[in-house]
Amino acid sequence: MRKPKGLRPNRVEVQRAEALKREEAQRLEAQILRTEAIRREELALAREQMMAKMKADTEEAGQKREQALRKEKADADEATRKREQLYMEHELKRQKVMVEANTTLQQERVKADVHRKVAHMEALERRETEFRQQQEKEREQARDAQLKLRELAAQELKERVHLERELVRQQQQNVILQKQREVNRLEAQVDRHLFQQAQDNLAKPISKAT
Repeated sequence: MRKPKGLRPNRVEVQRAEALKREEAQRLEAQILRTEAIRREELALAREQMMAKMKADTEEAGQKREQALRKEKADADEATRKREQLYMEHELKRQKVMVEANTTLQQERVKADVHRKVAHMEALERRETEFRQQQEKEREQARDAQLKLRELAAQELKERVHLERELVRQQQQNVILQKQREVNRLEAQVDRHLFQQAQDNLAKPISKAT
C-alpha cells in the first residue's frame, strides 16, 4: 500500500503556519515588554523631575524664609534703636524741663507727657509684634497648604503609575491568552486534518480489496 502524496506537504505547511503564529506572538509580546519598559522609564523620569522640583521649591522657600527672618530682625533692631533714641531724647527733654521747672505742676505735666509717650511707644511695639506674628502664621499656613498639594500630586502620580502598570499587565495577559487560543485552534485543526487523512488511508485499502 502506497502512502498518499499530499499528506507530508500538508503537515509541513501546518507546522510552518504554526511556527509563524508562535513567532508573531513572541514578537508582539516582546514589543509589549519594550513598550512597558519605555513607559516605566518615562514615569520614573517624571517622578524624579517632580521630586527634584519639590526639593528645589523647598530649598527656595527656606532661603526666602531665612531672608524674611533676617529682614524682620534687622527691622526690629532698627525700630528698637529708634525707640531707644527717641526715649533718650524725651528723657533728656524731660530732665531739662524738670530742671527748668519752678513748680510741681510743671513737673507733673512733664511726667505725664513722658508716660504718655512711653505708653504710646509700647503700644506701637505691641502692634508691631502682633503684626509680625500674624505674618509668620500666614506664611506657615501657606507652606502647609503647598506641602499638602505636593503630597497629593505625589500620591496621584503613584496611583497613576500603578494603574498604568496594571493596564499593561492586563493587555499582556489578553494578548497571551489570545495567542494561546489561536495556537490551540490550529493544533485542533491539524489534529482533525491528520485524523481525517488517517481515516481516508484506512478506507482506501478496503476499497481496493473489494
